Amino acid sequence: MPLYELKRVMVGLDLTEMDDHLIAYVNHLVDLFDLDVVYFLHVAKQLKLPDRIRRKYPDIMAPIDESIENEIRKKIEEKFVNRQGTEYKIEIKEGDAIEEILHWTGIKHVDLILMGRKLDLEGSGTLALKVARVAHCSILFVPEGRKFNLEKILVSVDFSKTSALALEAAVRLNKRTAVQIVLHNAYEVPSGYHFTGKSFEEFKNIMKQNAQEDAYEFVEKNGLQKDDVMYSFTFDDEEDPGERAYEVAKEMNVDLMMIASRGRTGLASLLLGSVAEKMIRYDSEIPLLIVKDRKENLGFFQALLRL
Repeated sequence: MPLYELKRVMVGLDLTEMDDHLIAYVNHLVDLFDLDVVYFLHVAKQLKLPDRIRRKYPDIMAPIDESIENEIRKKIEEKFVNRQGTEYKIEIKEGDAIEEILHWTGIKHVDLILMGRKLDLEGSGTLALKVARVAHCSILFVPEGRKFNLEKILVSVDFSKTSALALEAAVRLNKRTAVQIVLHNAYEVPSGYHFTGKSFEEFKNIMKQNAQEDAYEFVEKNGLQKDDVMYSFTFDDEEDPGERAYEVAKEMNVDLMMIASRGRTGLASLLLGSVAEKMIRYDSEIPLLIVKDRKENLGFFQALLRL
């Protein structure tokens, strides 16, 4: 489901200061999209106690879920600005975080998962990458301390059909906020360029011109006018378009980066393209939205389960 149809959001909480940043960020999403419901999910690690301890203290685990829910509810009541028509629900689960998130995003028909990206706070960030690999829906990573602002967004594209999902989401967001869209493409020079009789610099210019023409056609094919967006083209000599996109995003001081979950790489990492995966791994103070087609992905998983 594209971003503009966003109605159900799940916010992953871990009982750290990061939760405050996520709650503050989702407040703005409620304003923008008139959300139907926000699920605040915390998955507690399952603790296997020795049988003799359980027999001696049968109620030892009982108060934990209740105390966690009370802690989260208190924080939400203080910081979540609930709008009329938008409800929130607290879900406390126990077990494997990946399995629980995947299970509940499917059951609740979640359109977007909101997760934190820790910079100075304690945490490895491995969970975020694992969730991004297998989640059915779009995922928004919010760096700690990042205040909500939407004046300029960068959409990283390779002109594929999947890239059009990210551009579509950006366009719908533009209609709600008048945000400036920057379309970014990283182009390369093929290794056999010398067979053309052209120098490296000459063929580099040829590839840039081709990228520009592809970009204009891509924009118009997706219902826009050429001048509706800004353009950025960078030469990628390291086969790392994600890094090139980050360099441009930092230079242009954008407020959000967007990329579709799959490009020309196919089903790399199940549902996450290799470029998107690298972008998640980079340390960044810029929010990152991975746009996914929820219906397509659900169909893919259901097909796997039938094998």
